[in-house]
Amino acid sequence: MIAAVELKGYDEKERIGLKIYEYALKNGVLIRPLGSVVYFMPPYIITPEELKKVFTVTRDAIKTILRDS
Repeated sequence: MIAAVELKGYDEKERIGLKIYEYALKNGVLIRPLGSVVYFMPPYIITPEELKKVFTVTRDAIKTILRDS
């Protein structure tokens, strides 16, 4: 499975994807940022609870970064 979320309205110099990646990593989630696109590539054996954590942490990262900007 691969899913991606593109965050519009950000300058490349802001490195929004990297900020989201760093926040997620500190919270136990590994995602892949490419510019302002965040990719999710979970293993096929991921549980529904683990998948929920991935998206919850990513949502929290985006909210936190937007608030701090």
